[in-house]
Amino acid sequence: MVFAHYMIQFQPPGLNGSSSPDYSTDINMAKAAGFDAFAIDYTDNAAMFATNLDIFYHQASDLGFKLFLTIDTTTMFDADQVVNITNFYADSPAQAKDAAGNIFLSSFEVNPPAWNWQNDVLQNIKVPVTFLAGSLAESGSYEASLPDRGTGLFTWVHPALSASEEATVDQSFAAARNSTGKPWMAGVAPWFFKRLSSDTNWLNAQDSNIFIDRWVELLKLKPNYIEVISWNDFGESHYIGPADSTPESELMQSSKADYYGNLDHSAFLKMSAIFIKTYKAGETKVTVTADEEDVFFFYRPQPVNYLPTDDAYPDNAWPLPENASSIADNVYIVPFLSEPATIYLNSGGYSTSMDAPSFMSKGAVMFNSPAKMGQQTLTASRPINGQTLNKTGIDITSGGNRYQGNVVAM
Repeated sequence: MVFAHYMIQFQPPGLNGSSSPDYSTDINMAKAAGFDAFAIDYTDNAAMFATNLDIFYHQASDLGFKLFLTIDTTTMFDADQVVNITNFYADSPAQAKDAAGNIFLSSFEVNPPAWNWQNDVLQNIKVPVTFLAGSLAESGSYEASLPDRGTGLFTWVHPALSASEEATVDQSFAAARNSTGKPWMAGVAPWFFKRLSSDTNWLNAQDSNIFIDRWVELLKLKPNYIEVISWNDFGESHYIGPADSTPESELMQSSKADYYGNLDHSAFLKMSAIFIKTYKAGETKVTVTADEEDVFFFYRPQPVNYLPTDDAYPDNAWPLPENASSIADNVYIVPFLSEPATIYLNSGGYSTSMDAPSFMSKGAVMFNSPAKMGQQTLTASRPINGQTLNKTGIDITSGGNRYQGNVVAM
């Protein structure tokens, strides 16, 4: 089963301030891509969850989709509230369950909460629970040995680790799963960038490897469950759902925590659908048919070391993001082909080509020179999925009044 982390704190795109959220677009897009459920980020905001969460569960039930709660212990400190909300939705037709009929419950944790999961929460849930405790730990055997961590293991994403170090963590958790029999859920994110305060200012050190290479590794390790992080966390730039539709004039306000979420990430959702299909089929190598072909590209619209002189959000004192030295100024090209083709990238007037084989591959073209700034256009030597390939993304520029570490992905 495959899930997507969902930030109910952000209204669904296109509501224009409506007081009655409509989650049907997100639900239908997730279903079409092969997702089985949304994992709802549950925080200490009783007023919002009393309305939006109830609407979400009802709409999911009507559309044949599933939901479960992920307890965010960085902002939730009341074990009784966790028990009560879990019990309240345990009997919902939209409540996600495992193959044995146990409801899913998970968590996001930077540090373990003050409560004991087993004694204070799980034994007070009225139905059997498959609890997957989220962790930033790097040792699967250590995490599996903890006495109150519930049913199984859940690895999050580690911002400071390299791709090879992240792969070692995954292998550790896969080994712990194999030796203990505890189910393992792996989290995979398309990108990470957050710059909301001077001490919350970072990029993920894995750069382009965070998503595609991680999926390739997980297909080999076969986690029991995979969770894509996330569907719509605009504030951390790791969304695969529709980009935030808030007007640019409002995004520029310092109070808007989702400023960085207005770039197109549609390619990450389309790639997710291909990876999910491969994972559910039990395959370890991605292949596509002629009618599934596509070629994607993604890149940051600004050089990584460019710091705008008027970066005034909220002041001019912020340095480059943490881990910026690990990020390359590349346009990444990701073909999913059934037959070989040559892919062409025109990057700011500079043309280059990539001979792509008949399976998933990835290439990179550096743009950190004046000749390669500007418009980015992708074409191919033959029709892709029966159509002429012609994708044009936003310009790469050294302008702008904000540092931009998010990517556009088309």
